[in-house]
Amino acid sequence: MKIYISIPITGRDISEVAATLEFFKGYITGLGHTPVSPLDIGHTDPEDYPAVIGTDITALLASDAVIFLSGWHNSKGCRLEHAAAVIYGKKKYYNISQLPKINPTKRL
Repeated sequence: MKIYISIPITGRDISEVAATLEFFKGYITGLGHTPVSPLDIGHTDPEDYPAVIGTDITALLASDAVIFLSGWHNSKGCRLEHAAAVIYGKKKYYNISQLPKINPTKRL
């Protein structure tokens, strides 16, 4: 399952955001899923906020689920991502412990 990571970014120290995303990407991968980080998306102009959020929403819609990290409800971008997830019926998680683990296929 592809899981988009929704995290507040604007106004935060980008190195802290990147470290948090790296942790969650590793955790999600360890559960057998494919993480989708907003920092890994190929934004054509990182200073053009409407273009950035549009690209992020596109990545979210191409994902199967979204995890909303701490503070998401205080972020305009995350609230927009949440609205898109609700409208398009994406699975939503609000805590890392809610993420399911994929059981590897047994081979004979």
